[in-house]
Amino acid sequence: MGAENVGENSTMDVYDANEQDVEVNEACEEGETTDDDEEGTFLFQGETNPITFVEEDNASELQPYQRLEQMKNDYEILADKKRCTLDREIWQEEFLGASFEDIMETINFGMKKRSTKSKQRGRKKGSKNKVNPEVTQKLGDATLHYAHGHFEEAICALKEVIRLAPNLSDLYHQLGLIYKAMNDRKKALNFYMIAAHLTPRDASLWKLLVTWSIELGDKKQANYCLGKAIAADPEDIDLQFQRASLFVELGEHQKAADSYEQISHLYPDNIEVLRIATQLYKKCGQNKRAVCILEDHLRNHNHIGDTVLSLVDLLASILMESDAYDKVLDHIEHEQKIHSAGNEITLSLIIKAGICHVHLRQLEKVEAFFSALQPEHASVHPQLIMDVADSLMTVGQYGSALKYYMMLEGEGDKYNGYLHLKIARCCVSLKKRVQAVKYYYKALQKLNDGIDARLTLSSLLLEEDREDEAISVLSPPI
Repeated sequence: MGAENVGENSTMDVYDANEQDVEVNEACEEGETTDDDEEGTFLFQGETNPITFVEEDNASELQPYQRLEQMKNDYEILADKKRCTLDREIWQEEFLGASFEDIMETINFGMKKRSTKSKQRGRKKGSKNKVNPEVTQKLGDATLHYAHGHFEEAICALKEVIRLAPNLSDLYHQLGLIYKAMNDRKKALNFYMIAAHLTPRDASLWKLLVTWSIELGDKKQANYCLGKAIAADPEDIDLQFQRASLFVELGEHQKAADSYEQISHLYPDNIEVLRIATQLYKKCGQNKRAVCILEDHLRNHNHIGDTVLSLVDLLASILMESDAYDKVLDHIEHEQKIHSAGNEITLSLIIKAGICHVHLRQLEKVEAFFSALQPEHASVHPQLIMDVADSLMTVGQYGSALKYYMMLEGEGDKYNGYLHLKIARCCVSLKKRVQAVKYYYKALQKLNDGIDARLTLSSLLLEEDREDEAISVLSPPI
């Protein structure tokens, strides 16, 4: 059944469809069990009027899908209570007046038999084949009205049928189709929503509701319907991608990360999915989780060339954020020895290894790694140069740091004053006051909030006996 064309095929569709649904409705009214009951299918109970879920939509704080889900949960709780009560009554009936020996014998040997007996209670769906004549007649009237374009009459007739048989899913399909033809997309969606709850395994209907919800800008409802669609069709990987992406749009990064990780298990060759999952875990502050899934993936899947190098690079970046420099070096060395024999590792990994040695105070090894960076790399790999300089400055190697900062000085305007500020600080540490003053002035031309820089610059100017300039630097900017 195509979701967009539900109920469109022929007049006989409405007559013939869901005779079993009528039986479900009748069985529920008679207190009997059905297969769908056992699988948790939603059903309207008691005096509930299904039409209110659409027509009173604006009067409720909850949307129709939320009210339907709430009703389903309430029904399941009530059903559990009824089952417990029924089981207790059966137990009392079976053991009332029995001797202690009989009770023990039944407990030890007869529970399986009793359990089987209790499961056989009630009539299963399909055990009788009858349709309420009044329902059949009104369905026919509604179909004829719809076929002739008399939409209001068709709506009235279908509402009458709903009063008699509220759990016939095709009634809501038909109402949804009519309201769609009347360009009332919201009501059409809400009636399809009821139909979907009555036929939860109809993946095509849930997919239609996903599309409509997104078109209406209701991402939470779209997410809800995606969950139902995935449950109905777990093999549809596009649905899982769509839901993971929607979690990101909703700002639910933890759920998005979990979703992308699940997809990566299904498609281990899709490295981009693994990368997204890892980055989302990082965004959630779960660096350990990000490291874990990357290490597991590298251990359990054989990738070659640029693919494995990109994963190791990502893993190294995360580990460095946690100061796990030894582990970074272990992974890079393992990659050099095992996976990339005969192939050079990337410049990014070479520089990361050098930075790790800096932080481990193994400065005698650093030049062998950093020598790969040359001034011509400034326009191609500026971030690598900046990372090298920052690491050297962190451990007090101001002269070496300044060397790399100066590689980027030609494009200093791109850094909004921060590159010049770092150069100035290196110059101060190296007692190069004249150069420090020059670069502090350059930095302050770009910095919006440079109080510390102004104070330092003012002190430097005072040391140079440039009092008027020092006062000017501390004066509020015009």
